[in-house]
Amino acid sequence: MLVDLIRLTAADGMELDGAFFAPAPDAAPAGPIDAALIIHGSGRTFYTVATATMADDLRSRGYAALTLNTRGHDTVWVDRQTGVAEGNAYEILDTSRQDLRAGIDYLSERGYQRIAILGQSMGAVKVAYYAAMEDDPRVAAVVPISPVRLSCSYYLESADADEFRANLKTADRMEAEGRALDLFYVDFPIKEMFSAAAYLDKHGPLERYNIIQHSPKIRIPLFVLSGSTETHTRLRDVPQDMITAAVNSPRAEYLVLAGGNHSLTNMMPEASAAVADWLASLQRQTAIAAD
Repeated sequence: MLVDLIRLTAADGMELDGAFFAPAPDAAPAGPIDAALIIHGSGRTFYTVATATMADDLRSRGYAALTLNTRGHDTVWVDRQTGVAEGNAYEILDTSRQDLRAGIDYLSERGYQRIAILGQSMGAVKVAYYAAMEDDPRVAAVVPISPVRLSCSYYLESADADEFRANLKTADRMEAEGRALDLFYVDFPIKEMFSAAAYLDKHGPLERYNIIQHSPKIRIPLFVLSGSTETHTRLRDVPQDMITAAVNSPRAEYLVLAGGNHSLTNMMPEASAAVADWLASLQRQTAIAAD
């Protein structure tokens, strides 16, 4: 697939790599959306197969698409300008709002003004969080795929409570000892390395990124997509709970694909088709409302 490799700069100076997928010249988008910003999951990148495939499939249907690294790409990487370690292990999730805004700015500057923001896994949390927290008129729809429930209280009531409680205790102790940026390895809610600060930011008792709680603040069309095999504690029933909570969205729907795994990597054509069909249906919804 032919793409334009790009490098953007967030408001705080962080450089972000990505790829722009120009729309196919012989295709036009079927609905009111003209472009999509697509965000990868935890420790992944803008060129992760599921992310790039979604962009290429949407491009073939006439949408411009941008896949973009957030600063949480890969597990650990070192910023060549500052020498500071970054990556999923260190990410404070709120900073992703700057990253998404840089991507939206890029698409807007190219003339696209009705942008869908789409994310996979932790990227799904980031796009939902952006939609809830930012009053950005250029964002016309939000599509979380396999969103993660970041809820300390929910985890503490789950079958994984003992393991999760031990992780919180370790992170709290490290922070109290002045080692908030030291790394430790966990198996829950994902198998990954985190700094104590990043683990507490995403999974701690403040629940800053509990997208069920943020869903009532989403005031644009919302489509949540997931797979039926996503039964892990961090994933179970998240689409249904988001849609139930999204009382201020003008159109809130979810779809669970039978047999689909996390991020629907085993059903990429079906996932792309579901997203494209829903985006196209937004025009039909508008037309019906106008009648």
